[in-house]
Amino acid sequence: MLCQCPKLTPLQSRLLASVSALALLALIYWSLSNPHFAYAAELAHDGTGQLRRGEDHNWHRIEEDDEVVKLSKRETKNTQFQGNNIGTLFDISTGDLDIWEYPNRFLVEDPVGKGDGFPSELEGKRVDTFRHPELRKRDLEERQTGTTIYISANTCRQPLWVGSETQDVAPPQLTLYVSNSAGNKDLGPDGNNQQVYPFDGGFVNASVPNASGTWHVAVSAPDLSSNFSGFWNYEMAVSIDDYFHEAEVDDPFLYLVDTDYNSALFVTDNLTEANASTEVYQKWLNLSAPFVMFAVNQNLTGTMGLENSFCGLETFVKNNSQIQASQADLQGNSSHVQMGMITRGLGQKPKEQFYVTGLNDSSQYTAYLAMDGNSTASGNGVVGGGGKVWGAGVNFTTKRDGNCQLLFNLTFCEEVAYAVPANPQNSALSTFADLQNFYENYTTTWYAPFNYTLAQVPCNTTSDAQYSLAKNCTHCAAAYKEWLCAVSIPRCEDFSNNAGYLQPRNVGQQFYNNGSMLDDVFLNSQYIPMPGAPTLDGSIAFQQTYISSFATNQSRNAEIDATIKPGPYKEVLPCEDLCYSLMQSCPASMQFACPYPGRGLEASYGQRSESGQVTCSYLGAYYYQNDAARVGGVVMKAVVSAVVVMMLV
Repeated sequence: MLCQCPKLTPLQSRLLASVSALALLALIYWSLSNPHFAYAAELAHDGTGQLRRGEDHNWHRIEEDDEVVKLSKRETKNTQFQGNNIGTLFDISTGDLDIWEYPNRFLVEDPVGKGDGFPSELEGKRVDTFRHPELRKRDLEERQTGTTIYISANTCRQPLWVGSETQDVAPPQLTLYVSNSAGNKDLGPDGNNQQVYPFDGGFVNASVPNASGTWHVAVSAPDLSSNFSGFWNYEMAVSIDDYFHEAEVDDPFLYLVDTDYNSALFVTDNLTEANASTEVYQKWLNLSAPFVMFAVNQNLTGTMGLENSFCGLETFVKNNSQIQASQADLQGNSSHVQMGMITRGLGQKPKEQFYVTGLNDSSQYTAYLAMDGNSTASGNGVVGGGGKVWGAGVNFTTKRDGNCQLLFNLTFCEEVAYAVPANPQNSALSTFADLQNFYENYTTTWYAPFNYTLAQVPCNTTSDAQYSLAKNCTHCAAAYKEWLCAVSIPRCEDFSNNAGYLQPRNVGQQFYNNGSMLDDVFLNSQYIPMPGAPTLDGSIAFQQTYISSFATNQSRNAEIDATIKPGPYKEVLPCEDLCYSLMQSCPASMQFACPYPGRGLEASYGQRSESGQVTCSYLGAYYYQNDAARVGGVVMKAVVSAVVVMMLV
């Protein structure tokens, strides 16, 4: 039997339709405003930097090979911070806007403190931690006048290049918006009453001074060109203590010492200028390894746009099998990096050293110095727990020929740290220790007779009886040792390197790796060691060839040719001021003399450069960045030349 429904009047029909429409609108409004959809505090992470499947109800997606594929999304998401000093990971796609809420209850929490930190502030060449210019002065004032909210973020992943050409630009950066007043949610590209901070290399920070109430910030994602595909994953954090993420964008704070065909040696700038007798100096040396480092092959362009982001570099390096020096390396868990504290180099101040192996020959890399956390601890709940990057980076290239090998940590010539002539196929000198012993034995053998001669000089006598009022036997011994180590342990470069300051050596030997010789055309071509020699054209000085000249057909140290047999290589000549210093520091009775210009000086010694290149070899030399007058925290002075002349071509 069919139900006999009462017949509605036209007025009743319109009323029923209106009530139904209102009920439907109420249901839609409830679903959009339900907090279950809104708060990042309810989102769970699986430890890989991606949200767990099914936990984020504001997104619908599937996962394929760790790549998140977006199926649908809203244009704006409302999110709440989980607390102070907690990094929250979030995905954002092009055109989206994330609005973050910082409730007042976090603002009134007790400060946490950063822990012990470094023994002292870093004192080498550095710039202030990157802040937008208008924030730098304000930050210092706000720390003393009221509670400040410190906001920072790192881009951990970014869209991928899918263009047909080689990538030459980074993906566009995210943008941070910070409200100028409490309670204001009108943020974003079309918002009002806000400050705008573009991400720089995957990093951004900002601050809110004298804050009270509930504050809002937002992150927006830009449009993508057809050359990029994907989304951004970023980590956002706030704190009332200090920034969770940090970056220094102009100073690498890291220096390249030298490379060979499969490894590279780096040091940080001086970490303190304190004297060796102070407690601060010893505390720095007693640290295990406060910094970490990333090394990325420049053929991989995925780090473009992530240079200032700790989580961005860390994620890229792990996903692309690049090199990361981490605390795990201290326990021997990695065969690619050795690191530790040293005092070698100019100033004799504490530095951290990184010896990186497993590189490709003749490849180009970029190295980034970084700090995992704040040097005391890292991760959530830690002030500065998001890490720090010195984002300028150091570009370097490994050597090609294979017969130059890095040598350092010697006992006698402890300041030697560069590539030296070697032969990987020489079984008697195949290990690092064997090569160390070879050069150590040679230098100590030559130092012994000098030391005996110096002992005959009346060093411990009255000032009027000393050989010099400015120098003594201690100065002489130090100058001779520095000179001896520099000339006996040549700084080696590839024979294929055409730099004008390099001296060809050993041209008459076979290449160690294939037994071939340099061609006769080159060997018999004219070699002019001293173009400025005051002799007539056609004299014997202008009739030498590469195969006949002593300077090109032998090594400075004859034992290198006889024992190591490295084949042809080029030498970075010792700096001429090492010779002048020896002559000035020792008694005239020892008869040390340096060659004159045009009479052997150019083939025996090189000159220092102000451009940042190591154009001559001196102990403690390394390549420096962005400041041609500064090496290892020490400003270079003009070298005072002496009058007379010294030996050993």
